[in-house]
Amino acid sequence: MTRDLAVARESDIGGPPWSGTEAGATPWRAYGVVAVFTAAALLLRLYQLTRPGYLLGVTEYDDGVLFGNAVRLVDGVVPYRDFAMVQPPGSMLLMAPAALIAKVTGTAWGLGLARILTVCADTACVALLGLLVRHRGALATGIACGIYAVYPNVLIASHTFLLEPWLNLFCLTAAVLVFDRDQLAGNRRLAIGGAVFGYAIAIKLWAVFPLLLIGLLLARTPRRLALLAAGALAGLSIPVLPFLILAPHGLITGAVTSQFVRSSGPHTLLPRLADMAGLSVFPSIPEHTKVALLIVLAAYLVIGYVMVIAMGGGLPRLLDWYALIGTAAIVAMFLLPQGYYPHYAAFAVPFFALAVALPVGQLRLAGDGRQLIAGSALALVAAVLIGVVGVRQIQAESQLKEWQHPAGAAHRLIPAGSCVLTNDPALSIVSNRFVPAHPGCPPVVDSYGTLMVMTSGRTQDADPRALRAVELTWQAWFAQADYFWLEPGSSGQIPWSPGLYSYFMRHFRLIGLKSSYLPSPGVPHAGLYKHR
Repeated sequence: MTRDLAVARESDIGGPPWSGTEAGATPWRAYGVVAVFTAAALLLRLYQLTRPGYLLGVTEYDDGVLFGNAVRLVDGVVPYRDFAMVQPPGSMLLMAPAALIAKVTGTAWGLGLARILTVCADTACVALLGLLVRHRGALATGIACGIYAVYPNVLIASHTFLLEPWLNLFCLTAAVLVFDRDQLAGNRRLAIGGAVFGYAIAIKLWAVFPLLLIGLLLARTPRRLALLAAGALAGLSIPVLPFLILAPHGLITGAVTSQFVRSSGPHTLLPRLADMAGLSVFPSIPEHTKVALLIVLAAYLVIGYVMVIAMGGGLPRLLDWYALIGTAAIVAMFLLPQGYYPHYAAFAVPFFALAVALPVGQLRLAGDGRQLIAGSALALVAAVLIGVVGVRQIQAESQLKEWQHPAGAAHRLIPAGSCVLTNDPALSIVSNRFVPAHPGCPPVVDSYGTLMVMTSGRTQDADPRALRAVELTWQAWFAQADYFWLEPGSSGQIPWSPGLYSYFMRHFRLIGLKSSYLPSPGVPHAGLYKHR
């Protein structure tokens, strides 16, 4: 192990690791900075949950699906076989304890607990970033932690149970294990880090990108690369293998095939780049200003390392390459598909925070006056960005609207234990009407995911026979349901053919919770329906 570690350090791009006091114990100031920014991040995220409706109301579609998957699992329903699921099983297994608690508290508080746990997971990412950067000093640590603490897309992702905070938690934990300061760690940590990366892939397939990047850095040491790969295979197999045995076709089609062949089309790059850069908190900025700011941000990453090299700080180390290549790869990944949501960009923020903070620490370590001035200039730019975005984010949080909380009306209209079918599971979850009292109720969770799986991802140009199969499936589900709770936008989730529409209107009547949104032609009005 000692020899392997020595080889890894000699192969570090840019020369040997830092020496002297900076390579020794981390100054207590860096740990203090980590504690301060972690506490600030926790307060900001908890503040989100104190807004009306954010803890126990309906705020998303995805959180209801993700938590509903866990509830079905603990009720003995097999995912991928008995109901469609379009993500790997890692997040479902993480939330299984909360789903078990929901058997006592009700699903509304179960989802509330999942949201609180997500806040804790995302807050832990701030501390993990600090641990990853702490050897570069308190200034670099503060920049990395500060960026993640206030980044708008991260705040969006952490307001409820979404995948990105958990994905970041596992990827950052793996990075802390894999890296020993600027170099890659010894064999044992490398294997354990690979296992954590493997579980991250079981949460969302995006985690394969940082794992491949570590593999690229290990390309010259095949034995250590094999250890990383073995760990990753073990970490992925433990959560995935049981479901692969029980429902191989459903797992591969739902979590892999349908995701990769999902219909795509042209889209505008500037709004997406601006959103990834955190400019969403400044909606009134004109487009030419956004372009200028994007150029400034890109130039900062380039100029920062040019200054490091020019001032004698040395070439980028392995950790620097991990941050730079990771930033470029993740941004490119988000620019390709048509589908994009703001919380996606939270996955890129750890790489971006590292790429901004690391050169500041490297200049500080170099020592003389010119380098100190250059490092201070880079730090000042980063501090201004963190401060401005943080203040604007707090202002935005104070203006959040109240989200829908339909539980009161649902309790009056839907008897407990009824078979409730819905195209938005968050509605029945927050109303404690998600779990039926008797068997025979359709176990469907994700209506859009069902369409994806049954059309092999071709939701927009599906084969007519596949759409007909989806239509017949919904008709069979309607026949078994006591109530159907329809939210606006169902035309993209349910193939409302004339025949299915006619069947539904003959067998169901609207009894309440009618939406003000006007439906598309041939689509029922949103609201709560009772089987005739």
